[in-house]
Amino acid sequence: MRWPSQLGYYVRRVATVQSNTGEVRYLVLAECAAPYLLARVRWPDVAQAITAGCPDWLDDPGLFDLPYDPDAVTLSFPQAASVAAGWGRQLGDEPAVGAPAMMRRMPANWSDLSPAERDALGLEPLGRRRVSARRLRRLRASQAQTAPPVPVAAPRGGYAEVPNRYSRVATTMVDMGSDPPERRRRVRVRVDGRAHIRSAYATTVSAALVDLSEGGVRCVLPDAPEAFAPGVRFDGPFLLEAEVATSRICLAVPGWIRWSQGSRAGTHFGVAFGDLDDRQAEGVQRFLIAAGGRRGSR
Repeated sequence: MRWPSQLGYYVRRVATVQSNTGEVRYLVLAECAAPYLLARVRWPDVAQAITAGCPDWLDDPGLFDLPYDPDAVTLSFPQAASVAAGWGRQLGDEPAVGAPAMMRRMPANWSDLSPAERDALGLEPLGRRRVSARRLRRLRASQAQTAPPVPVAAPRGGYAEVPNRYSRVATTMVDMGSDPPERRRRVRVRVDGRAHIRSAYATTVSAALVDLSEGGVRCVLPDAPEAFAPGVRFDGPFLLEAEVATSRICLAVPGWIRWSQGSRAGTHFGVAFGDLDDRQAEGVQRFLIAAGGRRGSR
């Protein structure tokens, strides 16, 4: 016997009620890792969303289905606040009161929104436009100008000599696990901005963004917590924002700290990403072109 889709919809909503912790959950949908919809959901009273084209909160009961969408990414409050700030909206602790309501088909199909739904949410059609070949060639030429420092392999649990900007050679603790120390297969581009990283105990740390590639990111913290040590794994997502543009990307991949280095400027640490899919890799390229292409490479 085939259950009607509406019945399955209500079964999932009952399950949500039973597991509800009373906290608002923040989620994003992204195209090429660039967020285009931010939602906050709490059964049974909060189901609101904003977009760049619709920065005022909109009540939408279809958002109760969003946590079950495979493309939806859960964010922490600081990460969600960064996305909202990029659209000119300050994210408050409490949901908006008296927001206009959206009437839609139920259950919602977030992977195939109707034209009317896109219009209500202020969404432009999501194309499959690739990065401009000309701009991509410029980025790669910029990356090729300077070869990246490559850590020297060290024994497990040992140390490696890593060239850096503060001294010719610095001694840095490397990953004590079975993985080798970080080796930059891709040249990273200098990007001034912030990286919002979810660390242990579900806290979010906002670090200064130093450089980025499809393979990883380097950040610096004035006072890095003990949890930010070589070998530590982050489950993601990584929310990265640039200062020179309104660009933001959300990479829903795991990451591992490969090295850390203390200096007068703070603690620098390098994070290697897990494998990015084609769309995420393209998103990083777009982000670098928009935010870091003019700064040259490191």
